[in-house]
Amino acid sequence: MDPNLELYRSLMHLSSTARSQRFQHLPPEEYARVRVIGERELEAQKLEELIAGRDLVQVALNDPSQIIACTPLKYALLGRTTYQYDEDRMVEHITNDVARASSTLVSYIAHFDQSPQPLRLDAWKLVYCDVYYVDGGSATLQEIYEERLREEDLQTSAARARELVRCNTLRKARRNAKWMIPAIERFSDEVQAQVDREYRQSMEPFLQLCQDERMRETILAPQGYDKTLERIWKRVSPAPPAWIQKILEAQQQFGFVYYMAREVEQKHGYDWRSVWGGINEHSLPHRVTWHSIHCQGRDNWLALHRLETEKWPTFNPNESMAEDDDLRKHFQEYREENDDLLPSGILRNTFIAIPIELVSEENCKRTQGELLDPYWVWAYDADWDSSEEETVFEGEKYQGRVKVAIWSLNSWFYAARWEGVSLRDMWLKAQQHPDKCWICYTKELEEWDHEPYV
Repeated sequence: MDPNLELYRSLMHLSSTARSQRFQHLPPEEYARVRVIGERELEAQKLEELIAGRDLVQVALNDPSQIIACTPLKYALLGRTTYQYDEDRMVEHITNDVARASSTLVSYIAHFDQSPQPLRLDAWKLVYCDVYYVDGGSATLQEIYEERLREEDLQTSAARARELVRCNTLRKARRNAKWMIPAIERFSDEVQAQVDREYRQSMEPFLQLCQDERMRETILAPQGYDKTLERIWKRVSPAPPAWIQKILEAQQQFGFVYYMAREVEQKHGYDWRSVWGGINEHSLPHRVTWHSIHCQGRDNWLALHRLETEKWPTFNPNESMAEDDDLRKHFQEYREENDDLLPSGILRNTFIAIPIELVSEENCKRTQGELLDPYWVWAYDADWDSSEEETVFEGEKYQGRVKVAIWSLNSWFYAARWEGVSLRDMWLKAQQHPDKCWICYTKELEEWDHEPYV
């Protein structure tokens, strides 16, 4: 008999506050023990009632929305516990406190490309197994992992059902784990030794000057395991897109030459730095900026962040010329005069003009958590000739420029123009967008690729 537990069970109908008051006579650790057991039993009972004797695999195969809409059923199908306390303790143990919740662990592995964490092999296997509750049965994590591999290989009903109910973050994390696990098993010791050796070689000049023994020990300590994992990640994950590889190899700044439209200059020219800074502080939509693109490691991601730039030439508008002609003429002259000075990553075939719509009163008043609306800029073909054959779509005439979502500029728009994609063809695609705007998204589970440019 367990009288304290029996008493707790008899009081389950009370609120948690009322129950805790009835157990004030118990030591805190004893109350915690019976509370966990009681809550665990209650969760199991609620889950049993939800399942109601149904085969969850068949339910998911017939109508996955029924499972997706009910988190306890989804967890049961994936093999997870519905009792958060148990799951979090398991995650803490397996990750050695690197992650303290399943959501954190899944996020770490899904976003490993940008934010590597020192997660040991079992943590990767746990995520591949959908954070299966290993502590709840006799099977080991390795046995569950091998069974999941076998089921996926055979595409069993259970494997197909699980895939139907996973969210994209979990799908991405499992994909990353599938890449990394065999490589960690094969290479981790070798790569760790290589990382340590290269680090010590880089620190050798300092060691020769360092007389403090404690400092020497600190310097000579093995490098963090995250460095080893980063090195392995570069071996097993896909290469970044060619344009990103080119930027990283050249270590040259990349971006565009920018101008303010005349109306913007007149209204905001005196405090443009402040206005433009505010515009750039707003939220970014998912899968549009270069931050959503696979870069093959945090060091590459940081390098891109450092190399991203804008060039704002001094420009005095010629009021006697049409604005588009004036901008294009100035850019062509600026490009010719500064060709040797401009970084190679600044595109010569395109320039950007900021329209008054982007810096509207509404946009300037938006909080950082809001998206811009309107959200587009003008992108100009630097060498467009108005005497070329007319291109017309639903009554609209192509004028050598296209509206582009500001978030796409240094992302897939840059890539398209770097590859030489016709701005006219991009304009034709933009005419089919509700806002007549060109925007391109990174593919959901192929972050090194994109939707069609045109």
